[in-house]
Amino acid sequence: MSLQQHHEYREVIDDQSIAMMTRVLDNECARRGIRRDSIQGEDFARVILHAFISGMTEEEDLRVLVQSQKLI
Repeated sequence: MSLQQHHEYREVIDDQSIAMMTRVLDNECARRGIRRDSIQGEDFARVILHAFISGMTEEEDLRVLVQSQKLI
């Protein structure tokens, strides 16, 4: 699942923001040694997207957020 596919809201998220969120997701998945299309990777995508939609739009803030997430 990509961040673009998971967007449940009908708001417009520009390509630059999608690229930034994808970069955060890819970096965190690589850091943890998990696949982006794994359950954990999809969970991280949801966390990132939800945080972005809620107003956390800075890459560094999103990076810190996902690094603090525990794997289930």
